[in-house]
Amino acid sequence: MAVKRARKMALSSADVQSGFTPRVIAVTLIILFVFLGWMFYWLLYAEQQALLAARRASLEEEVQLAISVCRSYNARVESGEYSRDDAMASARSMLLDLRYGQLSEGYFFVIDRRGTMVGHPFRPDLSGKDLRSLTDGTGAAFVNLLIGGNMQGPGRYETYQYNWLGATTKAPEQLAYAAGFEPWGWFIVTEVQIADINAQIIGDLSRQVGLLLMLTVVLAGVLSATLRRLVLQGVDRLIKVARELAAGNMSARAVVSPTDEVSSLAKAINQMAEGIEARDERLRLTQRAAVYALAKLAEARDRETGGHLLRVREYATTLAHELSKHPGWQEIIDNGFLADLYDASLLHDVGKVAVPDSILLKPDVLDEGEMAIMMSHTLVGANTIRAARERMKAESSFLVMAEQIARSHHERWNGEGYVEGLAGTAIPRPARIFSVVDVYDALTTQRPYKRAYTHRQAVGLMREDRGKRFDPEVFDAFLAVADRFDEIRAEFAD
Repeated sequence: MAVKRARKMALSSADVQSGFTPRVIAVTLIILFVFLGWMFYWLLYAEQQALLAARRASLEEEVQLAISVCRSYNARVESGEYSRDDAMASARSMLLDLRYGQLSEGYFFVIDRRGTMVGHPFRPDLSGKDLRSLTDGTGAAFVNLLIGGNMQGPGRYETYQYNWLGATTKAPEQLAYAAGFEPWGWFIVTEVQIADINAQIIGDLSRQVGLLLMLTVVLAGVLSATLRRLVLQGVDRLIKVARELAAGNMSARAVVSPTDEVSSLAKAINQMAEGIEARDERLRLTQRAAVYALAKLAEARDRETGGHLLRVREYATTLAHELSKHPGWQEIIDNGFLADLYDASLLHDVGKVAVPDSILLKPDVLDEGEMAIMMSHTLVGANTIRAARERMKAESSFLVMAEQIARSHHERWNGEGYVEGLAGTAIPRPARIFSVVDVYDALTTQRPYKRAYTHRQAVGLMREDRGKRFDPEVFDAFLAVADRFDEIRAEFAD
């Protein structure tokens, strides 16, 4: 009797807690679907913010590199090589011709502190005109933000609507980044349409959205089956776990029992929690790895200018695009390969942070011991990037390529390069591409110990190394686009 009474009391307690009524079933269903919707929105919002932050950082980087071009011209003014007007005119011409991005869709325009248009690549008619008189209120407000003294720090982001092309269609919403170059009183601006950013975000998130929708359907089916069987004690436990997850406790897990009628739903919720927790961890590690590599890059003390970085990544993607037409390469080089190469090329000499100034900045030819230390920068750079990869605990095609280039871009096709003495196809493809790029840029730029060769002289010298230093197929592709290399060299000259 006592046992029966205890069981009856326990059942009554469960009845009170779960409530075997249609109203309680409906409330439970609503709570779970609200939770799933909240989790769905949270994951998409986090991904959207990460992609938007990356695009904003890209805009800032491009403007800072453009400012470095102005600094190089201003340095020539200070040395007496150029007059101030000539330097400003040359810099203006270069900035208006400058393009960036995989499809060269990025551009710059320049406004001075008086609100006068210095130059816009698509509106030459506005040059020298006062932009404060723009008829579009939002566009004029953007100009006034720049010249009104409200911009603090190295630069600022602004969102505004204006159609510089003067089209009759509705002005697109733009995300702009502007930074000032104080010596000339210029504001250098680049921008991207918000619609383009959103399109990229939608494309990048399509896979995650599909997976989340599939998971939602699975969970909805399991939930419906469970509620139909009215096993609400198990549902109560799942609601408790769901509330903990919604509160941010991603370590919460549902108890799975073989005898529990809601065990399938419990497993699904646990899998969802584990997936979200793992994704969060990968996102954090990716961000840390990127910051780690970029911090190492920022410490580089070589005398290379921003023009060097602009040139080599344009050279590399130009050569890779040509190679994508060749059998054996077209299966390898796609948009993802080009995007990785565009960024990975910037890290090729990250290992020079470990080379002493007395060697790195020596104006004479290095002796044997100094050359050995200098050559070690390939291993230092590759190991630095490998450390970033290992910290991620998830593979990144960008970091794999960056490590290959840092380690092997001084290898030679005939096996006489360094540091591993690789030969032929044992040399990673990205390193074979960058080897041509690096040698061309080294030959056509002035160094403390050598003069700069002309484009024709550089190509002539490099021909002698076809099949020795360079992969013959890669070098033949270089010859096919050599004229474009010469144009890039002129566009991004130091």
